[in-house]
Amino acid sequence: MARSVTPATIVICATLPRQLRPERCAGLVRGAAGLPVPVTWVAAIDRLADVGGEIGRHVEAANLALDVPAVECSSRQRLRRFLARARQAAPALGAAALHGPDALEHRMLLVGEGIGVVLVDALDEAARHARRPAPRGWPCRNAVWGLWEVQVGQPRADGWARWLGFPGLPRPRAGSLHVLRTDGAMIGNDGAGFVSSRLERWAAWAEKRCRQGAAVATTLTGLGAALARGGRLPLAGSVLRAA
Repeated sequence: MARSVTPATIVICATLPRQLRPERCAGLVRGAAGLPVPVTWVAAIDRLADVGGEIGRHVEAANLALDVPAVECSSRQRLRRFLARARQAAPALGAAALHGPDALEHRMLLVGEGIGVVLVDALDEAARHARRPAPRGWPCRNAVWGLWEVQVGQPRADGWARWLGFPGLPRPRAGSLHVLRTDGAMIGNDGAGFVSSRLERWAAWAEKRCRQGAAVATTLTGLGAALARGGRLPLAGSVLRAA
């Protein structure tokens, strides 16, 4: 009898470029909805209204996370006003990308404003003990009830490809978590946006692993929902919904 292997979990995040016109941003999201795995779009507050409706039409293929500048986390009042503005543009917003050490001083405020999962550059080693345990080896933490902090990483080439400087993608270990972030677009000479080659390459890499039964792909919000359920994930080869 074949041994059951726990699949890896893959989350691909892409930053929406600020320099694109609103209609170009919506077109970028619409085009990326055709990729074989879902994408979480990390958007500045002034981009939420541009792409929120388009993402809502592709709920299984796209997800939205608010990019929160470090300066907006300098005080509780400032962060609360910032999140309230974001909520007006994207009422269903449930994920964010945080920057700087001050952001995680306001964890309870984030929870109160409906944010359930945040993307961070590094986990706070000084944080209190986790309220709920994360799956073994996963770069995430639940320091307060209702909020999961997830560390973003970058894939590194294996073996000779890494030594030669090629941007290869590794085979994900069974049961591991890979949360990747890249720019979402290349900008043409006419100012038009095209899905970046790296995003396409990462999507193809993730889809291949899913097809082989070695991984599942989800959005950032979908990952937060799975963690809230105790890390229960679907069968290998599937794609999780964003809800």
